[in-house]
Amino acid sequence: MYRARLIAFMVIGMTAIGSSAFADGVSPWLPAPGAGFVNLSYVSQNATQFYVQEDLRGTPPQNAVPDGKGPNLGQHTVWLNGMYGWSDAIAIDVRVGLARSYASAGPTGGRDNYSGVTDTNIGVTWRIVDELVCPSSPSIALRAGAIIEGSYEPGHINSIGDGASGLEVSALAGKYFGDMFAVSGEVGYRDRDEGVPADFFFNATGGMLFENIGLSVNYKLVDAQSGLQIGVPPFTPGGRVFPRLEEDIQFLSGTVSLNVSDQTNLAVSYGEVIDGRNTSKSKVFSVTMGYQFDTY
Repeated sequence: MYRARLIAFMVIGMTAIGSSAFADGVSPWLPAPGAGFVNLSYVSQNATQFYVQEDLRGTPPQNAVPDGKGPNLGQHTVWLNGMYGWSDAIAIDVRVGLARSYASAGPTGGRDNYSGVTDTNIGVTWRIVDELVCPSSPSIALRAGAIIEGSYEPGHINSIGDGASGLEVSALAGKYFGDMFAVSGEVGYRDRDEGVPADFFFNATGGMLFENIGLSVNYKLVDAQSGLQIGVPPFTPGGRVFPRLEEDIQFLSGTVSLNVSDQTNLAVSYGEVIDGRNTSKSKVFSVTMGYQFDTY
């Protein structure tokens, strides 16, 4: 039971800050057949600085000032994500949310706020190595996912998302050590339509569980493989070209989790963009409630 709590904590730590921009992690540890989990998260992200190419500036219209600060770019999102064990080696996951974004100065070519349903991500994970069966090896899984464009207006600096559908594939690995410590990682590739550049992404998480309290550190990388550069033609701020940017993100966060019961977890997370290209330097706070269930 203690090891099950450790895995539950790692899962909530990997998915606590849900955002397509920060390339959510998915767990290599699958639920038992007929069992699963559901996480409900509130996420608030805010930025007063923006990477113009690789140079940190204030957000528009103060983006001509190096290392300065400008009006706030923000977004509030309620995310629902879950995973269900279809069989001993296959699980199905889904993530969707409702969001409201805003720009306090009013962005060029757009409105000061937008609301809508986020992009939906539906995936299937196939575990090919189970560390319970092979104790000397990590758990290893492969995942394929579909991205379904949400119902919002894309193209602006404060749009909820890029407004594109597509596919992603990834490989995952995780290993727990005793009943207190676990590490996991994911590496993958995402391709979408509407001229949005393809992404390489990487996620890594390490966590420790002390009785009912867990601590984790999470690192996420998104590396666009092509795209426009801010300030370089044919980029024009009012031309709804933000989804076509080469947007690179390095994101670091920490999570504190409490196992309220054998089925319920609560988690608080905070993270920041620590480096990037053509992206906002966001500070992200989230509160998550997780619930484990079974149908047998």
